[in-house]
Amino acid sequence: MARIVIPTREELDLLARRNPHIRPSEVLAMLRVVRAAEEVQEAVLEGLTRRFGISGGKFGVLLILYLKERDLAPSDLARIAGVTRATISMMLSRMKRDGLVTEVADEKDGRQKHIHLTEAGRALMEELLPVHYQQVSQLMGKLTVDEQEELIRLLTKITG
Repeated sequence: MARIVIPTREELDLLARRNPHIRPSEVLAMLRVVRAAEEVQEAVLEGLTRRFGISGGKFGVLLILYLKERDLAPSDLARIAGVTRATISMMLSRMKRDGLVTEVADEKDGRQKHIHLTEAGRALMEELLPVHYQQVSQLMGKLTVDEQEELIRLLTKITG
């Protein structure tokens, strides 16, 4: 995956002289946030892929099912995971093949399908989650608790 390009301050200053709506410090700050997010995600997901052979997308779907502790419609999974129905359909097909989830008919409306986390899927998550959260903790442990709280506050301020 290509990394986000971060222009130099001088390059942004030059652009800002041509367009007064460009504020270099704001652009640089946001691009650093995005780059940091990419690097953190890559570091964490690399461990999942290397050790457990699972992609970030599959991990997200498994995590949703594991934490919700109930079956969900594919459309609900797509919405929560922030992917298209076509993407969730492909992911679920592979996850069913791998024995991580099954599809069950809705009790009230047999035409509706729900996705169920299998015992193998649950066992994988119970093995994987401690490792995943340990990796996250290692990365975030570079900050003090006060810095972590400040980072959360600042990111929340940006994203709402």
